[in-house]
Amino acid sequence: MKEKSSFVCSNCGYKSPKWFGKCPQCGLWDTAVEQMENSSKPKIRETKVLSLEEIAKTSNVSRSSTGFSELDTALGGGLIPGQVLLLGGEPGVGKSTLALQICNFFSSLGKKVLYITAEESPEQVALRAQRLGAKNIGKVMITAENDPDVVLQLVDSSFSLLVIDSLQTMYSPELGLYAGSVAQVRYTVERTIERCKTFGVPAILIAHVTKSGEIAGPKLIEHLVDTVVYFEGEQLTELRILRTVKNRFGPSGEIAVFEMTENGLKQLETFGFFDRVEQLSGNSLSCVIEGSRAFVVQVQALVSKTRSSVPKRISSGYDLTRLYLIIAVVSKQLNFPFEWHDVYVNVLGGLRITDTAVDAAVAGALISSYLDIPIGDVALLGELSLDGRIKSVSRLQTRIEALKKIGIEKILSPTSFNLKGNIIEIKTVKDLGKIIGGVQI
Repeated sequence: MKEKSSFVCSNCGYKSPKWFGKCPQCGLWDTAVEQMENSSKPKIRETKVLSLEEIAKTSNVSRSSTGFSELDTALGGGLIPGQVLLLGGEPGVGKSTLALQICNFFSSLGKKVLYITAEESPEQVALRAQRLGAKNIGKVMITAENDPDVVLQLVDSSFSLLVIDSLQTMYSPELGLYAGSVAQVRYTVERTIERCKTFGVPAILIAHVTKSGEIAGPKLIEHLVDTVVYFEGEQLTELRILRTVKNRFGPSGEIAVFEMTENGLKQLETFGFFDRVEQLSGNSLSCVIEGSRAFVVQVQALVSKTRSSVPKRISSGYDLTRLYLIIAVVSKQLNFPFEWHDVYVNVLGGLRITDTAVDAAVAGALISSYLDIPIGDVALLGELSLDGRIKSVSRLQTRIEALKKIGIEKILSPTSFNLKGNIIEIKTVKDLGKIIGGVQI
């Protein structure tokens, strides 16, 4: 019988029997990839209709710890039986190290683990385990087979965890496409979910990321899995941040912070991205909220005269578009000639900030660097608006308490209503300029 073919969008997973130039679902061009289909009809399974109330009464789902209390908190309490977790991150950030340490913890409890190393040889994984000092790997079963139809047949109720390292290296000969293609990745994820849900085995799927920082493959795989986490961090620093982007069994947006050491990843229960030495000009402190956590960050800015007709605007860890906004507001409100100056902004520790409460700290760092006047041991909190006003932010009391824990007593905030302590109220960028350098407008 002649095999049928269909076309799948490499970006979103849209499927069509005919070739398309522009994807009707995501709108991108030239993303159609042909894949062969099995024309045999699937077997009709018996459909069961159950009462949700009865299921709730009889179900007794217990979570399994990963061995890291911070990671368990970020996942909502640990791993659920049958949960499929997609772990993405830059090369060398520590994805395989984290997975191997979780396997070591499961094995130490006498739980059987299946580790599929489709990217490395079993000997390489064994060497990594020795380097990490993993001494409880007797229950970790490992295979280098990359055919999902073969290795997933090994998964049964005797296993407590499945690890696939990595998703883009799995290859099914039946599909006839290259490893890492849309069809191969989607097929592996679908088969893994089906097998893990059947036997109640949680799975960790390690995935590569693209240059833009997104998980490689169709966006559909992030919708298929139960949990999506990103492992972030600069390779030149020891800090690593695991961020929960999607979680069906707990809150999303939670983070866990690790430190990469010679013996593997070490979780940090108390942390901050700042340097408590004397604060020179161009440095400011703030506090951001990630999930349910509040932690202190340090923003650095450098404003220097440009030698070209087009001044540079470079940001590391802070949104560049928002930096353009803050530069425009500060320049207009304080009459600073930033159009003749290069501006560089950096968030200490390699952290990427999306919390708008740091706007006031970025503006303060720019003013401090331009005037060459240190702000000192002072924290700034507030969101900057286009008209120059500094607006209040959510969970202000939580941020202030986090700052006070590290000894920061002087805080510049857009409101001091019902707040105890030395809180200086600032309402506009002009107020900020007067406090930092006595700027008179």
